[in-house]
This record gives sequence, structure tokens and C-alpha cells, in this order.
Amino acid sequence: FCFLLFLLPVCIFCEGECQGDKETCFLESLDSEERLSEAFNANAVPYKIYPDFLKPTKQSYPKDVTLCTQGSIDRLERLRDQALSWHGSLSVALYLAPKDVEGSNHDRTLALIRQLHSDIDALGQCRLTISLLYGVGNSEAKEEFDTLYPINALRNVAVRSAKTDLIMVIDVDFVPSENFWEFCVSEPMYTHLLHGATNEGRVWALVSLEVHDSFLPMPRHWSALPESLRNRSVVVAEAYLNPAAHEPVGVESWLATDEEAGPLSVGEGFEPLVLGARRRLPLYDERFRGYGWDKTTHALQLRALGLRYWLLPRCFVAARYH
Repeated sequence: FCFLLFLLPVCIFCEGECQGDKETCFLESLDSEERLSEAFNANAVPYKIYPDFLKPTKQSYPKDVTLCTQGSIDRLERLRDQALSWHGSLSVALYLAPKDVEGSNHDRTLALIRQLHSDIDALGQCRLTISLLYGVGNSEAKEEFDTLYPINALRNVAVRSAKTDLIMVIDVDFVPSENFWEFCVSEPMYTHLLHGATNEGRVWALVSLEVHDSFLPMPRHWSALPESLRNRSVVVAEAYLNPAAHEPVGVESWLATDEEAGPLSVGEGFEPLVLGARRRLPLYDERFRGYGWDKTTHALQLRALGLRYWLLPRCFVAARYH
């Protein structure tokens, strides 16, 4: 799929930093089977990682679901929004790029992280754990692609720092719908989720939505979705770039019921954000760096393990287009 990315206006691996300049985007160098094979056969990078760099001061709840997320330093305000919307445990792995730790930037970066953690911790709702992963600079990289954003390594750091039996893995740009956590930990739902995930091989695909216009509010409650989906102010995540990734959840059918739905019939391109049992969900493939189709191998593993996708009623996550 790497070659197909050149047809896009923005390189999703480089986040547009190459500005479409084929001479500066290293992906252009993957112009032979040999070079492409090198990229796909790349080893995981031994990043410098500080797990549990900052931990919550308050004890976790007896019944809890940990939201596991990852992001870069420029997404700290997105992390704040996420933490304000999730009243349980939240484990985040933050990526510190080489520019974030150059000289005095390092102290400033850590100060921003500590301030955000202090702000969230003082509210006494979200139990926020922050881990750090330091990126690899050009001088340290063994391969060109070692410097790309390590999205799956970050996911694994966040998952490994989770302590609860149930976890929900999303990206930092997504905000859970109103009372999502409360729904999951209420009874009998919590017991149902725990039993289904642990003993029945269930994993819940998250209904994932996007808002494309910056002036529009983020949807927070399912009741606002029918009209927003009709007028296209809200769309299924990646609907224009990779519709197979999330559309198989069948939003219209999901809106029409207040019951759990499943098991879903999905294709090979399906790669949803998920909720499931921490001990049964496999880790993500850390050889993948960059953006786009980053959860594909994880989804294939879930199916190979015999796990089946289900949908939670009236719960979703939403992000601004990014």
C-alpha cells in the first residue's frame, strides 16, 4: 500500500511534512521490491521509554476500564479533552520527538506534561498515568523509517501500563461520548463485558466518527447523531480515505437499536478501535511506524485468535478530522 500513498495530496506517514516533495520524502525511495521488503521486514526500535512517568495520586476504582491512548506533545490539549471526558483510569504514552528535547526544550516539554497531569489529577475523576517514549533522531537511526512516528510502540507502552482487566484502545484525537465510562462500569454491564471479553472471546469495535468542519461542536451524545450523519457534518472515521476501516460497524443499524449487536461480519480491511480484555488482546506490531493502516495486523490477529466483534449500544468516540 505504500505506493498508493503517493496518490494522496498529503503523505500520511510524514504528516505532510514533506509537502509532497518526492525528493525529500523517503517513501519515494521505496521504489523497488528490495527496498519495500526492507521496510516491511524492519525490526522494532529500542526506544528510550519511561513507563509510569507520572501516576495518579488517587486509588483506582474497584470496577474500571482503562482508556489506553497515545499522542505527541502537540496533542496535549487533545489529551486534556480526552481526560475530562473519561472518569476512570487513563494510560497515555506520549511521544517526545528529538526537537522536543533539544537543549532547554526538554525542561519546557516536561513542565507542560507535569502541569497537565497536575490539572487532571486535582479534579479527582480521571486516574491519569503518563508514560514517555523518546523518538530516534536521524543520527541514531539505523534505517530511514526508524525516525517515523512509532504509533504501535506507543500503543503497547500505554497498554502495558494499564492495570485493569478491561481496556479500551483509542488515539488521542478521539473523545469518548458522554457517560461512556459510566455505562461500562455500571451493573450488570460491567460483569457482562468482563465475562464476554474473558470467557467468550468478545471484543467490542468502537463506533468511530469524525467532524470535518472546525467550527462545528464535537458530538457528545448519540441522540444528536442521526441529523449530523444525514447532513454529513459528522461522518464515519476515515470514510473518505479508508472506508473499510470503520464503516462495517453499520452506523444506521447501530442507531436504530439500544441493544448490543453482534457478532459482526467484517472484511479484511476492518481495523477498528477496540474495547476488550487486557490479557486476551494481543499487542500491536511495533515494526510499523508512521500513519495509515497501522491497526491492520492487529485486527488480523484478533480474527486469527477467534475473537469476535460486537457493538456497544449508544456509545461512540469522535474526533476532528486529523
